[in-house]
Amino acid sequence: MSVSDQKSELRARLLKLRMSIEKEDWQSWSETIINELKKIPEFIDSNVIHCFVSMNDRKEVNTHSLLNDLISSGKKVIVPVTDFETGELKHSELRSFKDLKENKWGVPEPDEIHPQTQETDLILVPLLAADNEFNRLGYGKGFYDRFLKKENAVKVGLLFDDFLIDQVPVENFDEKLDILITEKKILRRNNSDLGS
Repeated sequence: MSVSDQKSELRARLLKLRMSIEKEDWQSWSETIINELKKIPEFIDSNVIHCFVSMNDRKEVNTHSLLNDLISSGKKVIVPVTDFETGELKHSELRSFKDLKENKWGVPEPDEIHPQTQETDLILVPLLAADNEFNRLGYGKGFYDRFLKKENAVKVGLLFDDFLIDQVPVENFDEKLDILITEKKILRRNNSDLGS
């Protein structure tokens, strides 16, 4: 089986598993993950944070309250805008959560793009699963791999602990993350487990 086929099979299984998470657990675990994120120095010291807007109907780690908190705190918040024609992510400063509208895939995005003017310090990356080698299993379109390849910012994956798996099938274009945060632990690329 090709790596691409392995990823597709794994994606289908893990999406089904994630959708089976009870709403109360999803909310509680998301809150714990966001609270742990807010404690790490890389987050505290960041002025410009690129953050995915979670698709809560697909039970991604909920970033909605985080985005509101970041906007209120005065940090610059950058969110992705998907360009399906070019296969690239565009980026927009988010000034208010009310500026978000769902695109044709159900992903909340700004209805008007406010170009990013400063370099990003930290990128919060959406993912379905990751492994202890900091390989990420995304959703299969490659938008984030192309984006992350160009960025020097700290790359942080937010995921539920059950989705930290033994091995993610990888291809040569897949980009590794620097930090993984679950509701149970924080892992850094140097393989030290920081616990929580």
